[in-house]
Amino acid sequence: MSAAIGGLVVGVLPFDHAAGVDVRPAVTAVDPSTFYNSAQQKFAAGDVTGGLQSLKEMLAVVPVDPYALALQAIWSAQADDEAASQAALTRLNGINRTLHTTARDIISGVDAAAQIVPDTSPKSVSGRTAIVILGYGLNGNGKMAPELVRRVTAGQAQAETTTGAPIVVAGGAPKKGITEAAAMKKWLVANGVDAARITEEGRSGSTVANAQNTAEILRGKGISEIILITSPNHIRRAAADFAAVGLRAVATVTTATELSKYAQPLTLDQQKGIRLEATRAAEIPATRAAGLPLPDNLPDTGPGLITEFGGKLLESLLDAGSSAIDSLPAE
Repeated sequence: MSAAIGGLVVGVLPFDHAAGVDVRPAVTAVDPSTFYNSAQQKFAAGDVTGGLQSLKEMLAVVPVDPYALALQAIWSAQADDEAASQAALTRLNGINRTLHTTARDIISGVDAAAQIVPDTSPKSVSGRTAIVILGYGLNGNGKMAPELVRRVTAGQAQAETTTGAPIVVAGGAPKKGITEAAAMKKWLVANGVDAARITEEGRSGSTVANAQNTAEILRGKGISEIILITSPNHIRRAAADFAAVGLRAVATVTTATELSKYAQPLTLDQQKGIRLEATRAAEIPATRAAGLPLPDNLPDTGPGLITEFGGKLLESLLDAGSSAIDSLPAE
């Protein structure tokens, strides 16, 4: 006999009186974090099938774990299993609607990002959008590297096309006390862009942090659509990260650096890396600490259910023999 409470699998080993073997009952536990961490390690290694199997084992223990369901939806899409992805999303929607939206944004965002073919032309865009220009490491003297100059040049051209759009320049990593964002803003203003349009995001040191911090800025302005500007080798990964935090790239502009190298959309297999990073941008935990807490945001089960279930479990233990309780380790 076995049962599960909040991820704790409880099993009772019965007495075998007929065989004359005195098997003492015991309580065993499986920590769902073991399965979760195994899944995440496999996804990071590119083993999508193995990762999904580990999630399946975890969800057999804790069927309502929201992060496991989100990952199941996201990575089932990578496995081209639409039915499994939709089933996980449906279950997740009844448990945690915010995470359900995030998982959907990652799936659709990765799909869209994979199809981006970089080009250098400014885009005409309607609606309330922001221009986001991503940073690139500064030289040791605090001056902009040539590729960063090319990015802000593309940003200037876009700013002249969408004259009403606010601009976010994103990048920390200061050199000589100057952040990438500060250097970009200084260049744009010197080249005719109104300083009042520009907001600096000068805290981030990675694309993931670019996305997270920019989302915080634009959320306050009520903006969820962006024109994303970076280099060809960066645009797809960046677009997926920004989608994961709720910012949809409705248009992209890139520099001309190695443009022809990225002329073909990503195949499904090539999407593993940007999908993994998108889950990090969305702050889906890469690992889970050992322990057996109930998942957050469970649906309301009604009063008395956990107590009632626990009481029945205790009765079952007692029915298996009074020594079942005696066999538990002392506190």
